[in-house]
Amino acid sequence: MGILLKNGFVIDGSGVDGYDSDILIEGDKISKISKNIETENDKVIDVSGKIVCPGFIDMHNHADLTVYEANKTTAFIEQGLTTLLVGVCGLGVSPSNKLVQESYYKFIHKAFCVSPALYENIDDYFKALESKGVNVNLAFMIPQGNVRACVMGTKEGDASQEELEQMKSIIRENMELGAFGLSTGLVYPPGSSTSTEELIQLSKEVSKYNGFYDSHMRNEGAEVIEVGMNELIRIAREANIHAHISHWSVITGFGYQELTQKAIKLRNDALDEGLNITADITTYPDGFTSLSFVMLPTWVYSDFHENLTNPETRKKIKKEIFDKIYSMYLADAPFYLRILPRSLLRKIIFPKLSKGVTVIFALNNHEMEGKTLYEIFNILYPEKDIEDALLDYFRDEDGGIMIRIKQKHEEESMIPLLSQKGVAPSSDAVLILDGNNHPRTFNSFPRVIARWVREKQYFTLPEAIRKMTSLPAGIIGIKDRGLIKEGMKADIVVFDYDEIQDMGTLENGNQAPKGLDYVIINGDIAVSDGKYQGNLSGLVLRKDQ
Repeated sequence: MGILLKNGFVIDGSGVDGYDSDILIEGDKISKISKNIETENDKVIDVSGKIVCPGFIDMHNHADLTVYEANKTTAFIEQGLTTLLVGVCGLGVSPSNKLVQESYYKFIHKAFCVSPALYENIDDYFKALESKGVNVNLAFMIPQGNVRACVMGTKEGDASQEELEQMKSIIRENMELGAFGLSTGLVYPPGSSTSTEELIQLSKEVSKYNGFYDSHMRNEGAEVIEVGMNELIRIAREANIHAHISHWSVITGFGYQELTQKAIKLRNDALDEGLNITADITTYPDGFTSLSFVMLPTWVYSDFHENLTNPETRKKIKKEIFDKIYSMYLADAPFYLRILPRSLLRKIIFPKLSKGVTVIFALNNHEMEGKTLYEIFNILYPEKDIEDALLDYFRDEDGGIMIRIKQKHEEESMIPLLSQKGVAPSSDAVLILDGNNHPRTFNSFPRVIARWVREKQYFTLPEAIRKMTSLPAGIIGIKDRGLIKEGMKADIVVFDYDEIQDMGTLENGNQAPKGLDYVIINGDIAVSDGKYQGNLSGLVLRKDQ
């Protein structure tokens, strides 16, 4: 029995204006698009007054860390997501070996409060997921952090030629198994200690398979041009590869508009050169990440509690944390600030930043969730200065601190970036299984329509839907999804334009959006009347298969 969607207003994902039509789904494909389709044996759903569009595709999602345990989560499917790109930011559960299990795994476990099973190659993970079932489609990147850790563990410094060849072999194996490309997280270990030259060599292997390079750049703040984008563009040029900027951001306290326009110009110049540079941006004006993973140097994890307790190692940690903060926030500060002694800058910057960071989830002290770091330190460590309180907090929470920091400007930066061609929305979702989540995990894509189309009118509805459907499909290299078109896979969303609304808050991020009626994945009704039906109709997508 097929499915007939009657009397809908179809916005097909191509960016053109919508039209009234019925849609007939047979098996897992769209078989007919026409007015007044008649049928006798198919399930008929009247979608009068509703928008019918392709399923939303998330270019940047960390679901692979928890999706095996939470294969029936409502977080993604009830916001209309039908396909997720995972294995991003250079971290994931595969590839793996004993070195990863003994070393790199510590980072993932402590930083993101998850304990996923690890798999030798992505095919092993694919088979495990396919055996258990998933409720959304998943496309996988090869995480560079895993690749390097498979060969070098937590060892820093340049790879030897032998080590580099081993990494290339791992990449070839996993590209042949169906990965779509290579991802890096260059602010996280071990990406942060990987040279540009090494990344170029690895990207050349990916390019042979027509895959792409997807990067959380080395700097998204004051040095987003000099350090972040210039490196990515160099890799695209020298490896002859399509390069994609993960959650493209301009983070600065000293003029969003000017730095944003410089970033846009640099990318446009690269496009004029003939390079293929795409990007995604998150839909909330803040960052959501693991505090320990962003701030702590790689070596701290080798003996986590001891290094955060020993007075000598604490001094070293404080210096390295400040150096990272300086490059992110102060490199473009006015001259009169940059000439101040570092000891004085530390006394200025740490209180200021701690007041702007909100803890969304903490592993042990849940009563601190919703409070700023500044408030938490005054409660838990009233006798200590902020730097010492921070290190104590890392240690006492065993690294498990997920934070929100408001660091983006919607009108001066986010919308100008998203308005560029080849730039798609994304969630950057990290699903915490037994705790509070940032609203982006449940609401990122309805928010685009509710806020940026209906409320602010930054985009037309056809253009916004194109950026959430056919554009990301094209960036990833998925050829049979992202459009309402006869013969395409039946990944479809039905929503009420006047009612669709993101509902999550910082205090309760685990709320589903409203106004989204149906989600169909591979021809199967996964969401009906806004509620997930519990079925597992998603697929693991393999490149070129």
